[in-house]
Amino acid sequence: MLKRSIVGCLLCLSLFGTQTGHAAGLNYTAIGDSLAAGQTPNREIGAGYADMIAMSIQPEAYSKELAMPGYTVDQVIKQVESDAGQRAIQSADLITISAGANDLLPLIQNDPSRGMLTFNAITAAFALNGVREDYAVLLQKVEELNPDANVYAMGYYFPYPHVFDQHKPAVAEQLNMLNDIIKQEAESAGAVFVPVADRFGTDAVDYLPNPGDVHPEPAGYLEMANAFLAVYAPGSPEIPKSLLNQLPEPVSFAELRKVAAKQEVEPERSEEEVAAVEGCTKEEIYTEGRLES
Repeated sequence: MLKRSIVGCLLCLSLFGTQTGHAAGLNYTAIGDSLAAGQTPNREIGAGYADMIAMSIQPEAYSKELAMPGYTVDQVIKQVESDAGQRAIQSADLITISAGANDLLPLIQNDPSRGMLTFNAITAAFALNGVREDYAVLLQKVEELNPDANVYAMGYYFPYPHVFDQHKPAVAEQLNMLNDIIKQEAESAGAVFVPVADRFGTDAVDYLPNPGDVHPEPAGYLEMANAFLAVYAPGSPEIPKSLLNQLPEPVSFAELRKVAAKQEVEPERSEEEVAAVEGCTKEEIYTEGRLES
């Protein structure tokens, strides 16, 4: 039994006294990559920005089963097109999306021991063009499945605060272009873009403590959740930092794989249900540079 499991604790939203007001009848679904899943800097799945949003707005239903570490925009599209994905999107009133970073970050070589970043500008430009095309398709798929849902596209932060300052500007510009693409495609599709980069800057070592990992600690996810609330409910109070003391313990990939393996032998569970354990697939891929490593 997982101690203070993500499955158990994150569904007990009424335990947390941080809500901006109970959203009666609201169904919130978070889709995308490991940021939507809540991956920590230590290869675990914990309470991410989507969970903190849910703790704040207290929807009637909440799921992040379509949030998969390492997924590119194209893979998120395939998730949405699956039977489980279609059901989740069709039943949602509020949808947040994190997608695009895994199309770009694998092309950036981070050498944490030397504080250096390198990348090929031509290859990166090609990848960003692919993000533009795929993100438009993703938003179109969501619109076709549920034209009434309120869709919010999350931006990205600069994930390499530990490198030397002279290596930051060129890569930061690539992230800025990624955010611009997401913003443009979101606005074209009638969705809302949520900027988060300014809340991190390029020196956010407190939010991103592991030089070899691009995922934030809970305080960083709290910044992302509050960035969402700033555009979702302008003027509402921010989620207080005291929430960080109430979060469930994160669960390691190894523990999640054990749960997934155990569920595989339960015949009443569907393939889609077995494949996702609170935002982490049973077939984890540990590719350096992706938002899962």
